[in-house]
Amino acid sequence: MLNADTWRSALTRGARTAVSRWPLAASVRYRLRYPGLGIDPGAFCDIKGRFEYGAQCAIGVGSNLIVPTTARLLLGRKAYVGRYVELGPGGTIEVGDQASLQDRCIVVGDVSIGRYCLLSLNVLLTSGKHHFDLEPHLLIRDQDRMVEGGLTNSSPLSRPILIGEDCWLGMNSVVMPGVSVGRGCVIGSNSVVTSDLPPYSVAVGVPARIIRSRLDFVPPRRLDWQDVSVLPYFYSGFELAQAERSGNRPAGGHVASGRSFSVWLAESEQIGLRIRALDQPVQVQANDTTALIGQDWQEVSFRRSGASAPCRFAFSGGSIAISEVWAA
Repeated sequence: MLNADTWRSALTRGARTAVSRWPLAASVRYRLRYPGLGIDPGAFCDIKGRFEYGAQCAIGVGSNLIVPTTARLLLGRKAYVGRYVELGPGGTIEVGDQASLQDRCIVVGDVSIGRYCLLSLNVLLTSGKHHFDLEPHLLIRDQDRMVEGGLTNSSPLSRPILIGEDCWLGMNSVVMPGVSVGRGCVIGSNSVVTSDLPPYSVAVGVPARIIRSRLDFVPPRRLDWQDVSVLPYFYSGFELAQAERSGNRPAGGHVASGRSFSVWLAESEQIGLRIRALDQPVQVQANDTTALIGQDWQEVSFRRSGASAPCRFAFSGGSIAISEVWAA
């Protein structure tokens, strides 16, 4: 028969054993549910909506991934989510290939973070806002419900945030709803970005102000994939890390393997591409033009809309290589 001390000792040992098994149980559960995902058993996932992740993606201890039924969370290849990070899409959160979110970052709402981005500690990106002056005598929550219910013509509660590729956001920085940060930007620690930033800007302060540029961003009329000085104008969607470019050299051009890419050239009515598919035929679309691309090199032209912005292309069916781009 167990005495009181022995009973208490047994309960204590049992509790310790049960607690020690929780991480193991979580690890097994995550391995079964998310095969190939490097997720720490100390992370918490409440995934009811769509969750996609690329190879070699990692999620650290204490991070919370909350994806409601109608929301999407998309993590690219080699994306890194540090410790105690909060990811809560309201619509879609997308983290690009090889982007890293360091400890305690919070990303909420509708946010796109481009490839190769570096988010330091405690960065906040939230697309949501509250309405407080539509009917000032009402509660803020009730004014929000008025907007959600379409009872006013006011702007929506969520204004998407876009962070371009190759950006570095310093410690404790904040990007406000509706802001677009161009490719290659650097945002200083403790800064609050309240308005759009052009490509390759360096901005600091509250509110953030541009203090200089990383380079003179002047889109040329022609891009050649072997000229490294024009890499910034292969604006998004390409595998441009040094190791990737080296590995893709046999392809004969810069490789894109996602769902879209963009290039930025000088003003013109059309943009021409020298392009080929790397495996199976690929459909490439821009504006009202669609081209079927095979494995042999071919030249195609697309109508351009807007000269002061990158020309965006959607594609499906496989990977492509582009060796030249020109303003036509």
